[in-house]
Amino acid sequence: MAIWPHDAAMKQLSIHARLPGNFRSVLKNGWAERRRNGAAADCFLEGPCCDERGWLWCVDIANSRILALSPDGAWEVGYQYDGWPTGLKLDRQGRCLIADNRWGLLRLDPSTGKHEVLADSFEGAPLHGPNDVTVAASGDVYFTDQGDSDILRPYGRIFRWRDGKGLELIAAGFPSPNGLVLTPDERFLYVAVTQANAIWRVILRPDGGLGKVGHFVQMSGSLGGGPDGLAMDDVSNLLVCHALAGCVIVYDRFGEPLERIRTAEGLIPTNLAFSRREQGRLFVTEAETGTIQTIRLDHPGHHPYTLE
Repeated sequence: MAIWPHDAAMKQLSIHARLPGNFRSVLKNGWAERRRNGAAADCFLEGPCCDERGWLWCVDIANSRILALSPDGAWEVGYQYDGWPTGLKLDRQGRCLIADNRWGLLRLDPSTGKHEVLADSFEGAPLHGPNDVTVAASGDVYFTDQGDSDILRPYGRIFRWRDGKGLELIAAGFPSPNGLVLTPDERFLYVAVTQANAIWRVILRPDGGLGKVGHFVQMSGSLGGGPDGLAMDDVSNLLVCHALAGCVIVYDRFGEPLERIRTAEGLIPTNLAFSRREQGRLFVTEAETGTIQTIRLDHPGHHPYTLE
């Protein structure tokens, strides 16, 4: 099988919304110096997720904030704080679960404007730097602890946090674990391993234990990036943001490529999420242009629970 067969479908995203100029600023929060070799950015959108009302939430790492986009296209700052938010999901209660590259796994209650730290260390040592987060139907929270790991320093980890039970190490030895998503039956956890340019698959046992970890898809190309955010539709197709390749790639459950979806602008699609109101509507954050891009696909997204 070719890595990308010539007969696979090609589609293109369109612009849904653009972050206005008055929402953009170059904030020296330390993130650019640490993670982008000092390259400044007036915004860096990541971690989209949708609520039942049609609002789209996302993070702006460069400006240390959570943003919210209304159904009619109005932007709001949902929360501003001294952190590096990189991943975001909403739990059943509509609270924001934040993978913060600086502070750890956080939980924000938008109704009160207060956040709490759920996990910032493991076995007495600080986390390397969480990147993304996903939530099971049970409420269990999985997140990647990426830090500066790469092929020469494969110390990235996957953790599970359970309410009342705390933090549990699921797997280690990843060269830059990034986005992650569960299959609809929650038997498998897929992880974007950016510096390996690959998607790895983690087998989860019914008793909560760990099965084998292995490659699912070996990707190729990009201008120094790799797979970033992941999403899953309701027939177990896997959607992968290929950062610095300017596209989203859709794979079936066997790892066969089905579609390549080009960005409308920019080369850095960072993450993606399906609408909870419009079946098949996909939203993608593109960091280079500060845009939310969109497309209508054949299958609706998989949502493991309904927001209360």
